[in-house]
Amino acid sequence: MPRESRSSPPAIDDTSQTRRIYDDLRRSIITGAYKEGQKLPEARLADQLGTSRLPVREALALLAFDGIVSVSPRRSAVVRSWDRTAVEELFDVRIGLEPLAARLAAARVRQGADTTPLHAALRDSHAALATHDPLRIAEANAKLHGEIVQLSGNSLLTQLMRTILARMAWLFVITTQRAVAGQLDEHQHLIDAIVSGDERLAEYAMLDHTEAGRRPTLAIIAALRHGDIGG
Repeated sequence: MPRESRSSPPAIDDTSQTRRIYDDLRRSIITGAYKEGQKLPEARLADQLGTSRLPVREALALLAFDGIVSVSPRRSAVVRSWDRTAVEELFDVRIGLEPLAARLAAARVRQGADTTPLHAALRDSHAALATHDPLRIAEANAKLHGEIVQLSGNSLLTQLMRTILARMAWLFVITTQRAVAGQLDEHQHLIDAIVSGDERLAEYAMLDHTEAGRRPTLAIIAALRHGDIGG
């Protein structure tokens, strides 16, 4: 698919119509209402949403920055697809960035940084599991990873991880067949390592947690592509 040249997301007010449309489209894509490879014509979306084409265009630009759709001049946006290469690329980048985030977060904890948001995100991830709602579970898990990035205190890392977290939430929804209880145990171990303030322990805990998800995720995507799993 065409590569996006934008290096930072468009500046959009979180209370704007564009943000609302972005949220609606994102939810529809990651829950499968819009299928992978499906075209998203601006005019049709604007008609369906009862709005003009401008906020739709801006919302699609945000989704393109997040790597959820691809856009090309004078052509409809298209929902991106997950295949082995896309999954491998995501995990390779996560392996490069998330252990760093965990190490920096642990260092800041040792210096006295507030861990309240991190613990709140962990509780939310546990609460989401009880709902059996794939979207809520996925977004809670992505939020937990996002809080670790925020705790790192590194603004460039936070910016780089924005698109990664968006794709992670989408992939988490698709792969809800994974052993969620085991993931919660891994999350608890990970948070404990960060809160201990031990940088190396936190770094290795994140490395182990991230890498542990690669093989089962690839297996689920392969099964989906071969029609062995419904959804």
